[in-house]
Parts: sequence; structure tokens; C-alpha cells
Amino acid sequence: MRRAFRFLCTVLALAAASGTSPAVAQNAAPAIHQLTTRMLAAPDGRQMEITIGFVRVPEQRDAAGSETRQIELATIRLRWTGAAAASAANMLLAGGPGDSGTRLLSGLPAPQAASLLDLMGGDVIAFDQRGTGRSQPSLALPDTVPLPLETPGSPAAWLPLIDRAARLAAARFAAEGVRLASYTTVESTDDVEAVRRAFGYARVNLWGRSYGSHLALATVRRHPGSIARVILVSPEGPDHTLKLPAQTDAAIARIAARAGAPELPANMRKVFERLRRAPVTLSVADPLGGAAREVTVGEFDLQLLTAQALGDPRLLATLPIAFREMAAGKFERIGPAVLMMRTRYRLGSAMKYMMDLASYASPARLGRIREQAGSALLGNAMNFPLMDLRGAWPAADLGNGYRATVRSDVPTLILAGDLDARTPVENAREIAAGLPRAQVVVVENAAHEFDLFGNSALRPLLQDFLADRPVRVKQVALPPIPFQR
Repeated sequence: MRRAFRFLCTVLALAAASGTSPAVAQNAAPAIHQLTTRMLAAPDGRQMEITIGFVRVPEQRDAAGSETRQIELATIRLRWTGAAAASAANMLLAGGPGDSGTRLLSGLPAPQAASLLDLMGGDVIAFDQRGTGRSQPSLALPDTVPLPLETPGSPAAWLPLIDRAARLAAARFAAEGVRLASYTTVESTDDVEAVRRAFGYARVNLWGRSYGSHLALATVRRHPGSIARVILVSPEGPDHTLKLPAQTDAAIARIAARAGAPELPANMRKVFERLRRAPVTLSVADPLGGAAREVTVGEFDLQLLTAQALGDPRLLATLPIAFREMAAGKFERIGPAVLMMRTRYRLGSAMKYMMDLASYASPARLGRIREQAGSALLGNAMNFPLMDLRGAWPAADLGNGYRATVRSDVPTLILAGDLDARTPVENAREIAAGLPRAQVVVVENAAHEFDLFGNSALRPLLQDFLADRPVRVKQVALPPIPFQR
């Protein structure tokens, strides 16, 4: 349930499609200001530096190099104290869109920070993308949009409420002088370039997970000379923002087989059909305290909750037993989750909607989504409410040229979980088709979220790739997800 993009300048859209950079002013590198540095001791006594600061960039750039008002990007760098100046660094691009990049490094315990530096063999930098984290302005939307409890959940019932909240948020940001149309991935690629130049690195290795991989690919196309290597994890290509329902079904079938629960898809259809015919009213104690409340659960409630659960291996582990219980008429397990979703629903961030709506989908992909949603297990819940909110936010479509396959000879490593329903393995293969020096590694037992840096099975192949040694494996296995029995 997240995000959106935008861009109004035709020249920039054409430049993004063709792989060339516009004539953006490249004089002096941006300065990092409000710098602070603290020291951190590794377990073996080596000293590390964590430097934080802000880079000022234009809210909007155009082909002539003229600039609008300035915004602030929060940055962070982790490096060994006294290390020789590096020509290249490793840049981590957060996902979401809307997640904080600086938090990827700022909260690391000393052993993990040292391990990360040893893995990457050089400096590591990250930043909060425009509108997120500590960057200013913040486009966070923390207020709740309560959804009614007395009727079953449905797009028809909920979209007017969500749409109204989005329009009010867009109007408020406009009144504050925020140009929401500038919060697109194309603008963010230029932010990546600005942060690189501010730190003084000739090139960077880009590490992108989920939406971060979407941004990484866009940066490779727009600033190819600045990129040494690319690591894409749970990959999302330029036309993968909206999810294909049939690919979600295929991932659910793999999950069922891996869980030893081949009946899972059939149980899901049985439960969805039952709730479609006869919604269930549950009395639920508020998980955060308070008196019990009644909530009426329908088919879409469960489809949406399942779509959210598919990304998290902890929740994924409960799906087979939960649907087995519900197929037997026992719905108590899901009551608290439905109540939480209804009473504490949030838009989250205007940035995520602007980014994703600007990327959106090609006509061909939209046609496939609409064709598949009618018979898919989750309908079109994976894309709710994004597909139906285009009218609520300022128009910023990046165009079908932006959604074309990225073509580059930059060395690329792509890691895709075989149980990932949000960025499935099909994404990785489609992305690799445009990258002759790309290698796809399928990660067995991995859902959308999995430990990348601390896993002993993944670390050797990451080190080989960074050292320009051949990555000789096409598949690697993580420990199995502990599905509840």
C-alpha cells in the first residue's frame, strides 16, 4: 500500500527514456553542511567514523539548468578512520518508497557496522530520499484515516475516504509551497548524483532493495558514468510498480508447496467465497487497549491483509494454519489484525504516492492486471489503493519511455527470493534481459524481506561480485521459513 512519482518536463522525460542526461548544471559539487562525526570502535579495536549532514538540492531541475527552491537531503557515511580516500563508495538506496536511508546505517551496533565495511571493502553512504526521514520538507502523513467497522471492507466503501484524505493532504502541501510534482524517481536519480558528488566519489556501487532497485536502475540509465556496479535485491524494474495478480498466485503456490500445505490455495478460495457470500462479525479486544469492538469482516479485508502478510516471513509463516482454521469456520485469529487495519489505517507519506504514481504502469501491463484480477486469489488487492488514486494527487506520469527496459553494460548482481510475491523472480529475469553483464541468483526460502548482509550463504557471492570475481552460483538457499503447523 504505497507510493508515487512525478515529472512535468518533456525534455527530462525524453532524456530518461533515451538514457542521456539533461544539461543539468554541473559546476561546483554540492556542499555537505551541518556536519557532525562520531567515532565507533569495532570489536577488534579498529575505529570507524559515522558522519551525518545535509546536502541541499533543487526541488525541481529542468533541462536549461534553472532551479527552483532548495530542499535538504539528510546524509550519512560510515568508513574506517584513517582509511585512504576512496574513488568509489557503496551507496545504499532505501525501499518503500518512503523508507529512511540514513537509518540503514545510523543504528548499527559496532560489530555489524564493522562487518558491513569489511564486506563492502570501502566507504558506505546512504541518504533519506526527498520527502522522507530527516530530509526536509517531510511529506509524512501520520494521521489516521479511520475505516468503518460495521460493514465489510471493500474498495467501494474505502476509496472515497482515502481519496478525500489524499486530496486534503495534496492541497495542504501545495499551500505550504511544496511542489509535489517534483517528487519523482527521475528527480531522485539526480539526488543520488548530487550526494555522490557532495562526498567527492568518482563512482559508486549502488545497492538497491525493492523500490531502491527501481531507483538504482533509473540512476544507471540517467547517470551511467557514475556507477561502477549494481546490486539489486527483491528487484523492481521500471514497469514493475504495479503487481501482476497472476504472479502473486504463482508465488502463493510456491509458498504452499514449501510449507507442506498444498491445500492452501484451495482453502483461500473457499474462505474468500464464504466471506463474499456471508461476511463475519467478530467481537475483538483492541490490541492496544480499550473495550472490545465489533468489526464485520469481508472478502476484501482478508485479501488485503494477506497481500500485506506476503512480504514478511514472520507473517508468511502463519498463513497455512490461519486459512486452515478459517476454512473450518474459525476467524478469531484475524480479528485483531482487521481491527488494527480499520482503526489505524494511514496514508503514510505523500512521497510514496507521488513516486509510485509517476512510475505507474505501461498500457500493456495495466491490461494484464485488469484481465488477471478477476480470477486471481487476491483480486487486485496488491495494488490497493494506488491504482485508483491518480486523480487525488498532482499529475506526474513519467511516460512509457521511462517504463522501457533499462539497457546497460554495468556489472549487475540480482538477488530474487523464490517465495517473494511482491517482487517475484519474473522481475529479475525481465530486468536482466537488458543487462548483458547481469547475473540472477535465486534465493530459496526468501520472501520479499530477508537478511542480506548477515547471511553466511549470501556473503561469499557478494564479496566475489564486488571483487570482480565470477559469481558461479545461480541459486542459494536460506534456512526454511518455520511455517506453523
